Amino acid sequence: MRWAGGACIAIALAAVAVLAASPSRADATELCRFNGDRLAEISGLAYSSTHEGIVWAHNDSGGGAKLYAIDVADCRIRAVLTVRGVTAQDPEAIATGTGSTGTPVIWWGDVGDNTAERRHVEIHEIPEPRRLRDATVDATTYRVRLDEPEDAEALLADGDRLWLIGKGLLGGTVWQLPTPLRSDRASRARAVGEEEALVTDAAMRPGGGYAVRDYSEVRIYSGLPPGELRARTPLPDQVQGEAMTWTPDGAALIVASEGDNRLLLVPIDVPADSASEESVDPPPLEPTPSPPAPSATATDSTSPGPSGASSPSPVAAALEPVDRVGSLAVTALAIGAAVFVVSVVAVAVAARIRARR
Repeated sequence: MRWAGGACIAIALAAVAVLAASPSRADATELCRFNGDRLAEISGLAYSSTHEGIVWAHNDSGGGAKLYAIDVADCRIRAVLTVRGVTAQDPEAIATGTGSTGTPVIWWGDVGDNTAERRHVEIHEIPEPRRLRDATVDATTYRVRLDEPEDAEALLADGDRLWLIGKGLLGGTVWQLPTPLRSDRASRARAVGEEEALVTDAAMRPGGGYAVRDYSEVRIYSGLPPGELRARTPLPDQVQGEAMTWTPDGAALIVASEGDNRLLLVPIDVPADSASEESVDPPPLEPTPSPPAPSATATDSTSPGPSGASSPSPVAAALEPVDRVGSLAVTALAIGAAVFVVSVVAVAVAARIRARR
């Protein structure tokens, strides 16, 4: 079984090579640190639409149906909302937006599906409270069906228009949800694009565009999903980075991680895509099964982003694969680990068979 050992070594060397080529980690400012263990598994962040200096956060599965209002100045918990009647099977994402009446709401996504077997995921609409105090609140729950079960950890909200992004090992689906959602029956999401591997969060940007993160980098897009890639920025080292939201001015990201008690600020030097504010409403998703439409917002061709997404030069096109090593590093390690485990099992089985002979 020498081939097994050789395969392990080859995969390990490939992963090391990819990591060696990875971009340097981002400079980040520590805003504050959490005290205690009530927020030990932060899986989502969303800046409040109503309260200055407040972000809403929630824990991963096992954290219960609770949302926390966190002061970004000192990481103190200003309020805890307990959502009545919600099971919270695997909540993974949160966003702020507006309901159908235009009032501020919190969109909370119980959309995790590690075993890819859920027939429906759930989106909870929670009115954002005017006063910050502990309370038990009601939510309107919407069941959403995907064409194929897929684990998701990213929820984007532009008012009451919503998108989910899958977290696949090799890539994820961008799903657009119907507008408005139906509370009396399950709604069917529509696949409108593809994303890169291991997406752990996403957030609409004030002023236009949006951001998508994985464990090592954040990608900045113009327009509405599926948008045009403008730039990539490395993220600071984190144990398991799964949460992200924009500051109200759209100039920086606030990021958090499971197993890390720091709340970090990461500046983004890519201008916001203000043109997306003039985008037209997308066509209705139900019941017409029309093919995916292009992004509702076009990038200004006279001022392309740093990555040259609107009209890339030959040099930029040649460098693009190198610029993607942040995501590839994580993918390579995951594949390497899987191959290593399989190889070890194969060697053990072969050794046992020989011993019996």
